[in-house]
Amino acid sequence: MSEQIGEFTLKHSGCTFGTNSEGEMIANNNFVGEATGFGPVWGTLITTESLSEMNASSGSCQWVGVAFLDDGSELGGIGNGTWEKSSGSHKWDIVMNVNLSDGGKHRAEGSLDLETLIYSGKIYQG
Repeated sequence: MSEQIGEFTLKHSGCTFGTNSEGEMIANNNFVGEATGFGPVWGTLITTESLSEMNASSGSCQWVGVAFLDDGSELGGIGNGTWEKSSGSHKWDIVMNVNLSDGGKHRAEGSLDLETLIYSGKIYQG
């Protein structure tokens, strides 16, 4: 595993639902919070599921967000990854590979807990 470079804690701030041309349900879950080395972070965790698979235990997801750096600049990030539901609870483990607008890459490993509405975890280089 690569070197851990930080941690993140994000609070759910709302969501929207829609459908795509294939009739699948798209969930856009918005988060705000802080990440080590990135400062304030705003972003959206996106999942797409067919209606018949709404009770799936795993799937793919995407992250689109921005960090507001201490120097006044912004750093965009787009990530792709997977989620896996913990058995018997409303908690999802999420692994995401994120490409940054400055050319950097990192891996985020965390969990989303519906009881607390917190998405938190660790950030690794590359």
